[in-house]
Amino acid sequence: MFVKCEICEMLYVPEIPENVREHTKYHDKIVNGLRACPVKSDCVIWSQADMRITVVNRLSPLAQRRRAEEVASLARRDTHYLPSSLFNGNNTHAFVLYKRNRSIGFLAIEKREHVWETCWADFQTARKPKEIFGHPAIWTIFIVWILKRYRGSHLGQTMIRKSLPYLGCDLETVGWYTPFTNSGEALIRRCCSETFYIAK
Repeated sequence: MFVKCEICEMLYVPEIPENVREHTKYHDKIVNGLRACPVKSDCVIWSQADMRITVVNRLSPLAQRRRAEEVASLARRDTHYLPSSLFNGNNTHAFVLYKRNRSIGFLAIEKREHVWETCWADFQTARKPKEIFGHPAIWTIFIVWILKRYRGSHLGQTMIRKSLPYLGCDLETVGWYTPFTNSGEALIRRCCSETFYIAK
């Protein structure tokens, strides 16, 4: 008889040892993050104490792209905004946050060509933002995700602030992809106090 884990939501049969081992492995990944030891091909852009951030793009080694896709699969459990494949277009850069030998955060940034400028007062009243025609494509934050057990510690904001300089932009020039989740909007409000760009 199948049993559904209340935490990782995996179905398994407790009487079958192989099922139990598969559940234990999957459950550990969902709760503690993907196990990933540092390797020579890591492109580390920031590190402090037991934490580090790496960047992966379509030119990165296959092993790096596969790891980034696996971390993205954890993020897909919490949101439907991520595409099935990260590196098919839009010059996507994936930033992965590690704590010791576990991946606990994911940030996807892409180039987007259609740019609007708005402010929180207008956004709150659903007033149509002002499109900036002819604006060059800008780096746009597509998704920010932190493993559940580490949420509330501002690691999403840390990821953004440490990753943007790698792409030559900052909080004043980066775009944000809509729609926002409630937690996503709260994060953006902490990053941008008044005006910000929406890009598609």
